[in-house]
This record gives sequence, C-alpha cells and structure tokens, in this order.
Amino acid sequence: MKKLKKIIKVVLPLLLGLLMAWSLTRKVEWSIVLQVLQQGIDWFWVFVSLVLAFLSHVIRAIRWRLQLRTLGIRPSLHGISVAIFGNYGLNLALPRVGELWRCSYVANRYNVPFSTTVGTMVSERLVDMLMAVGMLVLAFLHEREHFATFLAGSDGGQKFLDVLSSKWLWIGLALLLVLALLFARYLKHTRLFDFVSVFLRNMWRGIVGLKDVPNVWSYLAWSFALWFCYYLNSYTCCFFFGFTEHLDAWAGLAIFVMGSMSLVLPVQGGLGPWHYAVGTALLCYGIGETITDPQIQAFIWTAWTIEQLFVLLLGLYAMVYVGLRKNNNA
Repeated sequence: MKKLKKIIKVVLPLLLGLLMAWSLTRKVEWSIVLQVLQQGIDWFWVFVSLVLAFLSHVIRAIRWRLQLRTLGIRPSLHGISVAIFGNYGLNLALPRVGELWRCSYVANRYNVPFSTTVGTMVSERLVDMLMAVGMLVLAFLHEREHFATFLAGSDGGQKFLDVLSSKWLWIGLALLLVLALLFARYLKHTRLFDFVSVFLRNMWRGIVGLKDVPNVWSYLAWSFALWFCYYLNSYTCCFFFGFTEHLDAWAGLAIFVMGSMSLVLPVQGGLGPWHYAVGTALLCYGIGETITDPQIQAFIWTAWTIEQLFVLLLGLYAMVYVGLRKNNNA
C-alpha cells in the first residue's frame, strides 16, 4: 500500500503535466516551430540566463547558511550549495521531495534534528512567499491591464478566481480545521501525539531561529538578491529571440510572476502549467495570436528545456558528490 501511494504521488502529477502539455501542443505545427528556431537563438543571453540561475542557487545556499549558523551549525558554502542543487534536481522527479532531501542531508551531515532543519526551510519559504507576493503586487499595480487580460483569457485563471470566490471552499476549510482540532484532542495522550509534538517543537525552533540571525538585514538583502536573480533569469529569456527582445522590464516582471503562480501546482518542473501561464502571458503582450502560435511554442519550450537541463545537471552533480562522500566515509 505504501509503495502504491508513493507511485501515485509521483505518477499523478506527471500525468497531469503531460496531459496539459499534450493539450497545449496537439494543434501545434512543429515544422513552423522548427523554422522559428532555425532563425537563431542568441546564445549569449542563454549563457547569461544560466549564470543567473546558478547564482540564484548559490545565493539561496548563502541565505540558508545564515539561518543554520543560529542553530550552531557551521556548514561550508559548497556543502550547502550541494544540498540546494540536489533539492531542485530531485524535484524534477519527485515534486516537493527535494526540500525534504536537503533537510535530511544537512541533518545527517551536521548531526541536528531533521525537524529543526525543516523548520529553517519553513521560515525560509515564508520569507520567499512574502517576496513573491510583493513582486506580484508590484507587477499587478503597474501591469494591471495585462493581468486582467491574462485572467480573462485563461480558462485556468478564470477557474481559479471562481474557486476563490466559492463559499463552499471556505466552509470546507473551516470544517477541516475543526476536524483537525478534534482529532488532535482525541490523540492527546498517545505516542503519535507525543511524536508530533516533539517534531513541531523542533520545527518551531528552526522557524524562530530566523530572529536570531546575527544580521537580519543581511538575510533580507540576500532574499532580495535571490528574487532579483530569479526575475533576471526569467527576463533574460526574452532576449533569446528577436520577436520577444522588445519586451521591457515591466513586461518581464509580469511574465515572471505569471509563470511563478503556476508553480504552485506540484508538477515536475512545472511541465504543462508553466507553459500555459507563460504562453498566455506572452499573448497578453501581443506575441502570437493563439497559445499554439509557433513563436510562443518556440519560446516556452526552449526556455523551459534549457532551464530544466541545467537544473538536472546540477542535481546529478549533487548526487554524485554525496555518493562519493558516503563511500569515502564508509
């Protein structure tokens, strides 16, 4: 049964992504897409984009290391970077498993509770969420007309708005909260409750450790740098092709935010949802007439493939490094 659940967790998101990708490409004239690609890609900007992608991984490692130091952990930058590389590499195969792997890797290597490292990751993600929301608000305020077009022209966007406005969603969430509280009270004197309590306490220690970062302004500065790198990494993709190089920085921010919104869905590498979101965003800025337009297809598949191959290479490096280290310590 456990194996079946694991298989389902891996296969279902992948099937969802493949279904969306098939729906997106089934009417595409690939011969015309190839003609667009044959007109040339500016490989200088591809290189710049990959440098920014690598830099964002290293910055995330630097920022996480600041948190870990508040727990008495003194990891090397390379060791933490390897954990970040492996995190994103594993997420290509098992969505959200990469985060757990990197926490486990650091916990085992530096002999700290796994739940504590999870806590540092949770606080890190909370900061990321605030940064993402800030960029979303900024993009929305400046590009609200394009956002309105994006949501109106996207079936997924309209359905998302419909779901948020449904009273049944909020009633269901309230019922789940009540059931969770009742369930916790029923299990109060069991070993399971004790285990969960200890786990949550350790996790909370990792979360509140953020306030003990020696220079919290440095932590926030690295957070801004991280998301600025994410944005630049996305925006430089616009310079891959002649038909998107005219898009300005605000358009690049809107496209980045719209693409980031799609990554909430736990699909490997954003396969499908990201393509829909970015393709629809490009439509809002006058690129192509439909989402199956050869220019849009050339853009989204080139940008996505290059990014994922780079993440895969970094992930493979991390797995090889960890494997060799284990063998040397054996």
